[in-house]
Amino acid sequence: MSSNLTLTKTVLALVTLYGVFKLGSFLWTKDALNLARKPSPQISYRRWTKRELSKHTGVANGPILIAVKGKVYDVSLGRGFYGPGCAYNVFAGRDASRLLATQSFDEGMTEAELDAPIDDLQGLTDEDLESLDAYIGLFTVKYQCVGDLIE
Repeated sequence: MSSNLTLTKTVLALVTLYGVFKLGSFLWTKDALNLARKPSPQISYRRWTKRELSKHTGVANGPILIAVKGKVYDVSLGRGFYGPGCAYNVFAGRDASRLLATQSFDEGMTEAELDAPIDDLQGLTDEDLESLDAYIGLFTVKYQCVGDLIE
């Protein structure tokens, strides 16, 4: 009798946890999708060079753009993450594909990086590419795509 009661309590606890998880996931996704559907008031969809992109790092409360695998996202809604002085500002204003894929931080963009061709992502492992795809999914849901990265 006692083992049936314990089993029932365990099943009930698991079902409750699952319900809370699903509800939280639904609410977060719904909110994120609604934010992502709002067009960026400052940025029109267009083609961006790396030099143009580099001017959008959030300085003076300006827009924050990040390129990932050829697409440019306005991540200004994530200013607390990507804005000046924040933990992920190193990704702002640049093609962050390789950095995100390898979960690397560097000292920031260099002049040589601006003049180099767009990274073809050669040499990344399957695990790196999987990680990059996860970031693309996150950016697609949370932020507005404002263009394509071009040479």
